[in-house]
Amino acid sequence: MRNFKIRVEYDGTGFHGWQKQPGLRTVQGLMEDAVATIFGRHVPVHGAGRTDAGVHAIGQVCNFVVETSYSPVQVGRALSGVLPEDIQIRRVDEVDLEFHARFDACRRRYVYYLRTEPTAIGRRFAHVVTYPLDVERMRAAAQSLVGEKDFTSFTPTRSSDVPTVCDVRSVDIKQKDDVISIEILADHFLHHMVRVIVGTLIEVGRGRVSPEHMETILCRKDRAAAGPTVPPNGLFLVDVCYGD
Repeated sequence: MRNFKIRVEYDGTGFHGWQKQPGLRTVQGLMEDAVATIFGRHVPVHGAGRTDAGVHAIGQVCNFVVETSYSPVQVGRALSGVLPEDIQIRRVDEVDLEFHARFDACRRRYVYYLRTEPTAIGRRFAHVVTYPLDVERMRAAAQSLVGEKDFTSFTPTRSSDVPTVCDVRSVDIKQKDDVISIEILADHFLHHMVRVIVGTLIEVGRGRVSPEHMETILCRKDRAAAGPTVPPNGLFLVDVCYGD
């Protein structure tokens, strides 16, 4: 038995998210179909993050355990040969049998892209806003999110197996021309958490919410206290970090 760790890139536009769902096109579902085609039997594929419908990934990580004599290079080539074009295999490594892509991950990095000018092509991969944003105000508000905080206000749902206290290591906001990127690194994320954070930061950038009010939103532990949920098309899972 051998355990393969896969780094995957995908365009989330045509998917109902990562997690397998009956009758729906999902990344996990197609990955498991590909593995079954290659090895002749169903093998569970475990992902590091359950990206939502429409969310993209540059550095999603998954793993599966299978009995085979294939090398990592051969596994990567075989998967690439049967997967659709909107899923690309970026790297394959053999790891210890105990490795699990989700439970062994210590940090995850997401980036959300905003654009302040209309775009025909870029709209698939960024949320286009039609008003100016004060990036300095957004940066000031973002500092309140760094550290071990309860992010209940930034998720519409709660799960008993996912703690609402997240350790956010950094929030980095950059602007180049008409593109604003918001990069968040944390140990784990709640459902819609990044998209609600970005929606709230937009309200700050528009002048509707003061940067200092972010602390109050966190303390309220109430979804109604935060801003709107922005669309999924601007969100990318960029990286998943492990012990190395």
